[in-house]
Amino acid sequence: MEKSWTYKAREEISHHIGRKSKVDISRISYDKIEVKKDLRIKFMNHGFLHNPSREYRIEFRFKDIDEANDTLRELATYDISGKISINDTRKVVIIYVVDKNTILDALRLLGAVKTLKQYKKVSDDKRHIGDTNRLVNFETANIKKSANASLRQLEDIKKLLKKKNINSLDRDLRIVIKGRTKYKTLSLKELADKISVSKNALNHRFMKIRKMVEG
Repeated sequence: MEKSWTYKAREEISHHIGRKSKVDISRISYDKIEVKKDLRIKFMNHGFLHNPSREYRIEFRFKDIDEANDTLRELATYDISGKISINDTRKVVIIYVVDKNTILDALRLLGAVKTLKQYKKVSDDKRHIGDTNRLVNFETANIKKSANASLRQLEDIKKLLKKKNINSLDRDLRIVIKGRTKYKTLSLKELADKISVSKNALNHRFMKIRKMVEG
């Protein structure tokens, strides 16, 4: 069974704590080394790292509000901004971070460097998949939009030719009509390139055909 992200982080952090698992409370208000050590111990006892493929979140869960506030201050010592929430049902105070880059900073602070690298890889893969999906959706929407526009243009041409003989139309419109009739599936840009006109000029001519149909 695959180890949870919390287990992997705690396993790695435990190597930095060693046998001396206590901090000098008298020094913790000004000694960043003691603060770091205290945060590592707290994560071992109260910390949780969520699976980045589902959500970005690292948290500490406490029964004592004072301990939670102390943890917020300790994190702030290293410019890590955590948020606090209280679950009245479970009677637990939660310090949490949901920003991906801040989570990476927290893992670096805690000494979970290997976990950090794995976490970053999963988050990068997740972003890549998201970017790919957005690109596919964008391209699919553009294809659909182009196909609908082509069908509408062909319908306008059909209606116009019922009203007028193609030879009675000016040369520019005849070229557009013949081009769209021959290349039914091309986008506006592709059709413009085929008949050697600008995209704006081609769009203007289709608008003219539409007005002639509606007039």
